Amino acid sequence: MDKIILKNENIIEIEESSNGESFRKIFSDPQEYLTTLAMLTPENLSAYQVQNSEGLTCANPVNKECLTQNVTALWSTDGILAGLDVTFNITDVDMLAKAVKELQAGQQTQDFAITDLGETVAKLAEGGVQ
Repeated sequence: MDKIILKNENIIEIEESSNGESFRKIFSDPQEYLTTLAMLTPENLSAYQVQNSEGLTCANPVNKECLTQNVTALWSTDGILAGLDVTFNITDVDMLAKAVKELQAGQQTQDFAITDLGETVAKLAEGGVQ
């Protein structure tokens, strides 16, 4: 069985991989699907490995994210949900959008610091800070 080793070193065993652009996994429990999906953060997909069943690394994708999944319900012969067959689609992170988000986060921190400084200066001008 192939596997993906995420940046945080969590391992996801997969049915098959498509050169880091997608991977497929069958889940017997829907909760396991949700747990796996929660691990596929942009941080964990910023650098990860895809290994084949022999343990050889066949891909080292970087700057990826999982935006969509194709989910097929697997039913038993008596009509009970037996599992989920999920293909996780992995795409490149829009590096420009990522840089803008980081810049905006930094600017927000700077804005708070400037506001704080302004309030302190105003209090000093009124006769001191207590």
